[in-house]
Amino acid sequence: MDAKAEDGVTNLDNSARGFVYLVGAGPGDPELLTLKGARVLREADVILYDDLVSSELLALFSALKIYTGKRKESHHLEQEAINEEILRHAREGKIVARLKGGDPFMFGRGGEEIEALRNNGIGYEIIPGISAAHGASAYTELPLTMRHISSSVAFCTGHPVRHLQVPDTDTIVYYMVASTLHEVLDAVALKGRDEKTPVAVVQNATRYNQKIITGTLGEMRQGVHPVSSPALLIIGANILHSIEDNWYSRKKKVLIAGEDSERYRAATMVKLYFYGKKSEDADQSASGGFEQEEHLELDFVDELYFSSPGCVRDFHTFYPTLPDKILVTTVDETTEGEYIKLFKREIVV
Repeated sequence: MDAKAEDGVTNLDNSARGFVYLVGAGPGDPELLTLKGARVLREADVILYDDLVSSELLALFSALKIYTGKRKESHHLEQEAINEEILRHAREGKIVARLKGGDPFMFGRGGEEIEALRNNGIGYEIIPGISAAHGASAYTELPLTMRHISSSVAFCTGHPVRHLQVPDTDTIVYYMVASTLHEVLDAVALKGRDEKTPVAVVQNATRYNQKIITGTLGEMRQGVHPVSSPALLIIGANILHSIEDNWYSRKKKVLIAGEDSERYRAATMVKLYFYGKKSEDADQSASGGFEQEEHLELDFVDELYFSSPGCVRDFHTFYPTLPDKILVTTVDETTEGEYIKLFKREIVV
């Protein structure tokens, strides 16, 4: 029996075909990737990834990386095209990792992709990931269930508006509400939920730029709340037990440009990394030449560390100005001098 048959996939000519893994990347924090997911990504020849997969996570792996999500001023790949791209690489005998934000089977179209693999006789395996709802719950200290308060929870999507579901559960979580927040809130109110029901919107769950908006159902319906993607909506009395000054918000957000430094401890800090140069491994046929470039929101950064003069120059190319609140540190005096020359400001000790 060949290796793939031992994995539970039989009756396939695996000598001429590759193998596909559907991998959940988790909600954003790269460290929330599972050990099995990390092992598969190290072994993969090709990684096809979506919008919600962070640059920090992708940088850990050396496979050919193909962006399949939406890019500004370009058309994203339709699901059928993504399926064909997966099949193309598998037919070439490659190990393919289809990397999806959150969990592949939680509003991730994983079911459609494995159906295409089944229909074409390609072996596959599914590796679950931590979903956005569970990540948001943990990183905001907002329990989805709580004894005597919430004994049931439902997961829904904010699209399409004409088919919004409002389950009769204690807690409701709506995914993908950045453009439909008020329509979802109106649908919930129309179903009879009290206007005083607590509501929370979590943007960029588990990332350095996580943001929480809270209020009541009535307040949120009447107010104007610009929400950016990715965002999810949580509705229920359990929100009364959230902690505004939660464990994650207390951590210092440190942006590292270049080599890492041992001066920053994970217990008290969130480390994120600047990757200033475009990757050269974007597959032209899959992404039209575009490679995902994650714009860093510097207003969420507390400290910026430069490990070399070259890193200062690369960073300045992308971000010529810095918010005044950011504390800047450098590895040595030469790097400090380059920073002062380019940014026209002294380092405050």
